[in-house]
Amino acid sequence: MNTARLRIYAAAFCMDATAYGAGLLLPIKALKSFDADPLELGLIGTTINATYTIVCILTGRLSDRVGSRSLYLPGAALVFAAALPIVYFSESLADLYLAAPVLGVGLGFYWAPLEREMGEASGPRNLWKTAGTFNCVWAAGICMGCLLGPGLYDQLDFKAGVILLLALSGSALALLALPLRIEPRDKTDELKPAEAAPNSARLLLVAWVANFSAYFAFSGITYQLPYLGEKHLGIGVAMIGLLAFSINLARFGGFFTLRRLNGWNHSPAWLFAVQLAAAAALLTLSQAENPVYYFVLLPLLGIFSSLSYSLSFYYGLTASARAGRNSGLHEAVLSIGLMLGPLACGAAARLLPDWPAVALAVAGAALLLALIAELIIMKIYRGRNEMGG
Repeated sequence: MNTARLRIYAAAFCMDATAYGAGLLLPIKALKSFDADPLELGLIGTTINATYTIVCILTGRLSDRVGSRSLYLPGAALVFAAALPIVYFSESLADLYLAAPVLGVGLGFYWAPLEREMGEASGPRNLWKTAGTFNCVWAAGICMGCLLGPGLYDQLDFKAGVILLLALSGSALALLALPLRIEPRDKTDELKPAEAAPNSARLLLVAWVANFSAYFAFSGITYQLPYLGEKHLGIGVAMIGLLAFSINLARFGGFFTLRRLNGWNHSPAWLFAVQLAAAAALLTLSQAENPVYYFVLLPLLGIFSSLSYSLSFYYGLTASARAGRNSGLHEAVLSIGLMLGPLACGAAARLLPDWPAVALAVAGAALLLALIAELIIMKIYRGRNEMGG
């Protein structure tokens, strides 16, 4: 494996550990120290992801013109030197709201260009395995951030958790500080469009819809976990982190399995089946109070998100001339889900305080509505193909 890919993998691990560690520590801090309500918890996630969405749309296209390095380095620096210091010294809910958009901008500058760089560092014929490894690595980083961030908060204090995030984001910046040595692609090695991705336009659109719903549910639930844990399930901060870890470990397992499979990405049947199972699990949990059920059923959402993300990511990068644009749209679509999920789930929990787990019902309904939309897309494209034939 070349050095450039190794450094990209390590940097992705560190930054996603940072991002998702912050995604738990900020709402935990808001709830424990400032008595934030569910909507206020959701607004933290919405603010981070709204700025992330806007920036991703811009940086994805811009990286095709100016290159990736000039974008992901400032992004990593912004997270390390601006967003996290604000979090560390926060003394009010307003301070957390100030840190949120700074964090979103930094991550937006970082991710889409880094994904483009990863695609450039891989030959087109091994892109699927490279993307699979990349996904496994950042998913493992999320697992670490979800587990250690709340764990340090529980055993020591909030600032100890933030220091961990500072160390991780600083490591990501250091790993990418020196230029990556990437060999130019051999044009003779480019895949023909039909060989690269049969029916890719249809599958990419389906994957974007599925990925939107997966991250809508994922983010909406994540930012409500502190509230659910304390008010509904009666579990502490460390157990909240362990619950988030179980979801993300399932996502890692999904990525790891998909990396070893061939051909599944040409058919969305598995995606639809797992999406339906995840929706049923969330709707069931919206009526459950035993934490054991959460540890058993919530990981289905992690498995579904690994399927949707892999399809979206892979089909976006197969068209190398539009890799930056597609990676930007890939990140923007999922980040719109990340943005709207916390807002919708938080608003529902605030409007229906007697139903603490209503956020899970909202997330499950979103998955079902997205599945209907995906089936409609498949039918429309099939009809066009039949007319064309």
